Amino acid sequence: MDAVLQSHIERLFTILAKRRDLQLNRDALKAVLFNVPRHLFIEQYYDHEAPDGIVQVASPEPTEKQLETIYSDRGLMIREEPHSAASQPGLIFEMLADLELVHGLKVLEVGTGSGWNARLIASSVGDDSLVYSVDLQTDLVEKARNHLRSAGFNRVNLKAGDGGLGWQGETFDRIIVTVGAPDIPPAWGQSLTEGGVLVMPLKTGGVGDPILRLHKRGNKLTGKFTRWAGFMNLQGNFRSAAEDVLEPPWDPVVAALLQEEPTPVPFPTSFGTDCAFWLRLNGVPMRMLGEYKGQRGMHAVLLDKELPALYVPQSVYATEVGKCVDVYGDPQHVERFIDGIAAWVDLGEPKITDYHVELINPAESGNTEPQCYIDKRPHATLKFALTDDFNN
Repeated sequence: MDAVLQSHIERLFTILAKRRDLQLNRDALKAVLFNVPRHLFIEQYYDHEAPDGIVQVASPEPTEKQLETIYSDRGLMIREEPHSAASQPGLIFEMLADLELVHGLKVLEVGTGSGWNARLIASSVGDDSLVYSVDLQTDLVEKARNHLRSAGFNRVNLKAGDGGLGWQGETFDRIIVTVGAPDIPPAWGQSLTEGGVLVMPLKTGGVGDPILRLHKRGNKLTGKFTRWAGFMNLQGNFRSAAEDVLEPPWDPVVAALLQEEPTPVPFPTSFGTDCAFWLRLNGVPMRMLGEYKGQRGMHAVLLDKELPALYVPQSVYATEVGKCVDVYGDPQHVERFIDGIAAWVDLGEPKITDYHVELINPAESGNTEPQCYIDKRPHATLKFALTDDFNN
């Protein structure tokens, strides 16, 4: 292997090996990074510093700068309109660890992308014919097929189609979804074998896409969130959910509020995505702004559509004690926000990983247990409950 390429793979290994949340054998991690070179699956990526925004990867030998980008622990946009991304390596390995893959398991991947993840799965199950991957974008599936064939894995089952429909006629021991889903399509649970595992990013109404790990036992799906993440949106028949709809639509409300001059309001406590998720469960909606005051990125905001008012933390995803939020609309309305955060603190500041998650029959949604929250979506009704470990 070329020394320059080897050095970049070694650097990525070092970065990943230092992550405490990545529960992988170091030797196995190093082997898979070298045996499944990521650059073989990336033909182009988007970089706002490039002249036209698109970087065409030199083949078969990428430039050193391209290798530095490809072997960084970051997601890469590989196609726009419709969007597709090569997910962040560290996050992919975390999700694969959640799947608990062993030889002989049959796996469905929803969201083929570049094909790199399908190749990683094939290495873990020991037989590429046990791997099925579906993506809505026909051209990406064909590119992934070429990538896998060039890597010697030409028996991976690939097809273009709506991943929300699963793979008709097949059942799976594991299902991994690599796009943010606002719902849990029935086909995913139905096509899981008894004891099977579903790992997916669940859209949470603008707060983020925490990774949900569900285990099928006795025809019931139960589990927990494992970590926060962010993903492209699921496309196809299950791309939207009623729980994301605001009346009136929130975009014009936000646009109108942002035309005003904001009032800075001191913040009495810290605030982050764990708190935002709890606020959302308690009826306080959160949304994301792609840009705020010229700063690009995902900015967590609270929108009170009834008042209306908008509260924007001046730092992305978190506001520290003593900092301010920018309030658009009546500054007095921020009291609702502050009171909600105070209630979260009094509860013990539950994290996303403190919730037990269960798919239930909609008829059971009248449950009024303390710290139990019902989340109705078009095709799935979820019950979030703080775990016994947290309550004790």
